[in-house]
Amino acid sequence: MPDQSFDSIKVMVIDDDDMLSQTAIVRIVENLGASVELVAQNGREALELLQESEVSIHLIICDIEMPEMDGFEFARRLRYGTIPERKDIPILMLTGHASDENVRKGRIHKINGFIVKPVMTDTLRSYMTRLFG
Repeated sequence: MPDQSFDSIKVMVIDDDDMLSQTAIVRIVENLGASVELVAQNGREALELLQESEVSIHLIICDIEMPEMDGFEFARRLRYGTIPERKDIPILMLTGHASDENVRKGRIHKINGFIVKPVMTDTLRSYMTRLFG
């Protein structure tokens, strides 16, 4: 049963692994009751979608390692005003492993949390509860 508290939450997923990781994240988000409104393969594509789209986004779940533009560069550009009206959207970063370097970069780019792959429903629920009550 979906978590009713998340039924108004609209999510963007950014991950270049569309067969495994991206599909799993979309399924978990939807199982939690939120909706995935935008999906991108990399940071460059994500910025373009956020610029062009009228849809509200309440949470971005973004992989770190992607071609063309990685997650940290995406976060840097978003946070520092590429799209001013979207600069404060919470960002959760996906990583293969939580390293001190990632945590340091995360603080610099105002990342709201790290999720180690594979994404687990309880982990995402915990972050969403913290962000959205």
